[in-house]
Amino acid sequence: MSQPSGVLIIGGEKFHVDAPVVNWHDNGWDATSPYCIPTPQEMAPGCPPSPDGRGQFPHGPPVVQYTKRYSTRPNLPENKLSYNAVKAIVKQFVIHHDGCLNAEMCFNVVQNERGLSVHFLLDNDGTIYQTIDLGLMAYHAAEWNLYSIGVELCNRGDALKEPDYYKKHGDPNRGTQLCKINNNTIKAFRYTDAQNDAFFRLCRELTKLLPNLPADYPQSTPGEQMWNTLPNALSERERYAGYIGHYHLTQQKWDPGPFDFKDFCTRLRGALCFPMFPKMEPKKGEDKPVVPDDSTDLRQATGDLYKLNEERADGGYFPVGPWGESRLWHGGIHVIGKPDGGVFAPYPGRLVAARMGKDSPIGSFNFVLLRHELTLGKAKLRIYSLYMHLADELKSTKPVDWMTKDGWKAKGKPDTVALLDEPIEAGALIGHVGKVGPGDLSRSQVHIEFFSDHFVEGFEDQWQLVDGSAGGRFCEAPEINDLIDQNKDHVLSRQEITEFFAAGQGEQLRHMVPLHVSEWTAEPSWAEALKAPKDFKISKKPAEIDAMVAEQITPGLWWDATVAAHCRLPTDGVVYHYHPVAFISWYKNKLIEAATAASKNREKLDDRDARKVPPTITDDREGGSMRSAADVAEDPCNNLTLEQMVQGFDAPECTSK
Repeated sequence: MSQPSGVLIIGGEKFHVDAPVVNWHDNGWDATSPYCIPTPQEMAPGCPPSPDGRGQFPHGPPVVQYTKRYSTRPNLPENKLSYNAVKAIVKQFVIHHDGCLNAEMCFNVVQNERGLSVHFLLDNDGTIYQTIDLGLMAYHAAEWNLYSIGVELCNRGDALKEPDYYKKHGDPNRGTQLCKINNNTIKAFRYTDAQNDAFFRLCRELTKLLPNLPADYPQSTPGEQMWNTLPNALSERERYAGYIGHYHLTQQKWDPGPFDFKDFCTRLRGALCFPMFPKMEPKKGEDKPVVPDDSTDLRQATGDLYKLNEERADGGYFPVGPWGESRLWHGGIHVIGKPDGGVFAPYPGRLVAARMGKDSPIGSFNFVLLRHELTLGKAKLRIYSLYMHLADELKSTKPVDWMTKDGWKAKGKPDTVALLDEPIEAGALIGHVGKVGPGDLSRSQVHIEFFSDHFVEGFEDQWQLVDGSAGGRFCEAPEINDLIDQNKDHVLSRQEITEFFAAGQGEQLRHMVPLHVSEWTAEPSWAEALKAPKDFKISKKPAEIDAMVAEQITPGLWWDATVAAHCRLPTDGVVYHYHPVAFISWYKNKLIEAATAASKNREKLDDRDARKVPPTITDDREGGSMRSAADVAEDPCNNLTLEQMVQGFDAPECTSK
């Protein structure tokens, strides 16, 4: 067998990866060939000669149907494959097990006998065989072929049916594991340590290379793996993104058996973290501010972060009061930190925009913007997290990791917004605390902001929507202003705002979700907006307002049409804002609650309940065709252009019968 070259092929481009990959150029296992391909150990018997006399066709009936074992993806012709196009389209990774002894047998069964194909075969020793470009549509998951890649994990499967299978073939220590799939308790063979390690290394590389493939998995409750077939699996194909098992797609399959999606994807994501250390300093042996798994510890840590904003930051409150004064919308919070202290990614995602360079007259306006695709049970959440007022990494002798990558090297220029697409693991160091603030409000602090282009779906009862989109730069919402305006003069003074938050009253606002225009847009005009309300007329002349805008606001603006298009944001800058600490706490509490409930309700599987896999349920050694109907007819569910796919739009759900 060929030695791994570590070369992965996507859209005709070669990528050297830290995974034991053998591609079809290395060993000849080419799924685009219409002919059977002999292997050293075995050849599928009964393959009929091809009519052109050049080889043998796979023998699955009817013969003509299997002369081509792959197809093209929607809007992606085979002669126009490119990495950029492929990474826009691929959003799912279907995991199978093959029911075979090794990858060679799998290739013969799937490719030569059944005339199908799959992108990867993962052998018992961890060797990964790539048989087809990820830009082409392999035949492995029927209607889910369109946007997916697939892998066959080598595993015989049913250990109750053939308990001595591996012992007979020289592997006496292959363990077993119980799993319950679609209410069938199955005793399955385990995957080897080498397989688990190799697959993790491959997917860690794919996280970097395929931005629309998140480390998500089907969930029955928040954070808990679903062990049944998805309801409405065909329509889910259009909206689902992440890792998924064959049994999630159809009740006629049970592969990949005991594969632990939750553990695997959790390791891929990294540990969920706070953006900054709750007590400003790490504990002994702590290199990142990991969000606690215990609800009591979580409450204590979030309380400490609230204090770093509401009791010690002297301004930059949520959702009003930048620098602690006026009714101006303020989409985030200012958290004080140790000078040059670390700032961390709370969730995995993509770093989509950044700016580094010299300070403004009031300090740093360097920033990093992350996009996160989160799943909470059946809900999908696209959240952006912004970190403003960071230290200038261009001056650092050891800049953060993302600045050492090709994206920044090619696009990064001082004082200019760089449009990037760098994968970021949860807990990754993304920057350092800078210094900013007018006059006596200058502090080592970071503006942290969470926002989204949609309101949370499925959890509306836990968040209060406040529509401030018609009020421009100023908050006109009585449910917010009336809490703070103690003298009822319809002006929020610095004293009123500071006293309100210092007294711990900010808790009343933390679960409000104001919809308003971002403070980082140039329109509506800042100068004109500030000259209208009486808040500023009382104390500032028009010339003073113009000077303030030039000094304190204009240096920080970055949200324009070009940036919005790249980052998948609305051009007008109107988005939903979430208190970042409250959101992190809420999200983690949902996971804790679901894990606690699952632990109490989880059925303890017993060997005595295991049964042989029913004959109507198969793994991938046998079964029907895995071709997509889209190979023979235009897909009625998809009407998106390639440009729309690049922008991350989902096709509408299929309603055709």
